[in-house]
Amino acid sequence: MTLIPHANDKSVPIPTELRRQVARATGRLRDTAVHVGRLVEDKTPDPVLAGAFRTATRVRDTAARAGRLTGHGNLDSVRAKAGRAATLARANRTALATAAGVLTAAVIARRARRARRAK
Repeated sequence: MTLIPHANDKSVPIPTELRRQVARATGRLRDTAVHVGRLVEDKTPDPVLAGAFRTATRVRDTAARAGRLTGHGNLDSVRAKAGRAATLARANRTALATAAGVLTAAVIARRARRARRAK
């Protein structure tokens, strides 16, 4: 291993050697992960594996469907609703600020009460 001097007199590997070390460590970790995965799969009962497979298939299908709907969907209605909400918020800034202040004060008071009770 080739070392280069460091500012505090400790030797550190040169970048190419460090890359090799990282690659070796990554390979070992990958092999270990595969081994552990196989061990877990071997020790897991078949009904649990079947249920996990069904669930994974359902999640994959749902995600694909959501992706298709989002890709084909028209977002104009969402933009219109967001615009109406923004307009409403601008028109009622004082009321929103007051409500946010009251909510913040209530949360702080509740945390303080909980902290006193815990002591």
